[in-house]
Amino acid sequence: MQLYFGDLLPYAGVLLAGLGVSILVTLAAVAIGSVFGILVHLARVSHVAPARWLGAVYIEVIRNTPLLLQLYLVYFALPSVGVNLDPVTAGIIALSVNHSAYVAEIYRAGFASLPKGLGEAAAALGLSRRTTFVHLLLTPALRAVTPAMTNQVILLFLASSIASVVAVPELMHVMMGITTTTFRTIETFVVGGLMYFAVAFVIAAGSRALESRVRWKVA
Repeated sequence: MQLYFGDLLPYAGVLLAGLGVSILVTLAAVAIGSVFGILVHLARVSHVAPARWLGAVYIEVIRNTPLLLQLYLVYFALPSVGVNLDPVTAGIIALSVNHSAYVAEIYRAGFASLPKGLGEAAAALGLSRRTTFVHLLLTPALRAVTPAMTNQVILLFLASSIASVVAVPELMHVMMGITTTTFRTIETFVVGGLMYFAVAFVIAAGSRALESRVRWKVA
């Protein structure tokens, strides 16, 4: 079988539009999941036993069940209790929930890397709890976990392809539609794979550049 990529040229705009949806869904999930991940982490390390238990259970359940199952539950199970979501919203919610559990563990590692007694020192200086958390704890912790967070964002972007099963018009969904029209399956998957790789490469390169700049400023 001879490969021919010319048949894909009329679909270039459709592929780029699908890639745009993949990126937007990922960005939304990263934003929502990262904020929720902080809350899950705070619950996990809380002095309140029920909150600590709920945080631990949430992390273990989400990390030890497939993302596809979580997506199906959001999209197909919630309507049974009166919550009807469109495919894009369901995809964002499922990805956000999945992302938050992993981010909570990344935050845990980041906070664990901070010098012990930093919070007590801030309290002795009279700093507010908000200032202590945001400037002395959260910011250095985020700096420490930048590589791990970058890997998680890349994995989340690649995992966004799973949303195609509920008809989210992202790149994988578009690719499958093109294959049924052109019968150029290998060519379509090669082009789509290169598009996924290009975005993941840009994310990784941007993270390395940001990390180097932060280190330079600290130095």
